[in-house]
Amino acid sequence: MQIIFKAGVNRLNQYIVHFSGLKDGKHDFSFEIGKELFVFYENNEIIDANIVIKALLEKKTSHLSFKFEINGTIKTNCDRCLEVLELEIQDYPELYINFGENTSDITDIDDTMILSRSEDKIDLSKHFYDYIIINLPIQKIHPTDKNGESTCNPEMLKKLESYRVQESNQEKTDPRWDKLKNLFN
Repeated sequence: MQIIFKAGVNRLNQYIVHFSGLKDGKHDFSFEIGKELFVFYENNEIIDANIVIKALLEKKTSHLSFKFEINGTIKTNCDRCLEVLELEIQDYPELYINFGENTSDITDIDDTMILSRSEDKIDLSKHFYDYIIINLPIQKIHPTDKNGESTCNPEMLKKLESYRVQESNQEKTDPRWDKLKNLFN
């Protein structure tokens, strides 16, 4: 299935928070993250997702702050056996937004960004995508069972083992180096 996005149109409107009409204080939001977020950002690693993000927005006249609670699962392929693997995602990031002249969607080390004073909304889709991706392990493999055995596809594990290079117990050295070793004795 091919999804075509028109230039300039954001198909992820459900991740936009309109804060201009909100009173100062705390406001709760909830977002459901599915496959569409990863398709939009052209991530082919994520097969499917079922994630809920709860957001607590604290609005003040000088700034905004978000506290997120991210919980759910994503489906991806195992790096070892290539079968579908379900991984749990859980994180509690925070985002601080100061108002300035121009919008800078680049978040610094302190999870702070600048939003133009003329803006009345913020698109959180890229932030959600980044929070989820950064929580994925570097190596995505099936866990071991209670006996310490891999839960990967056994047929694939046998196939991988057949391609494994067998090392001999005897150390093979180049005879030219053996003569050099005698220089130290």
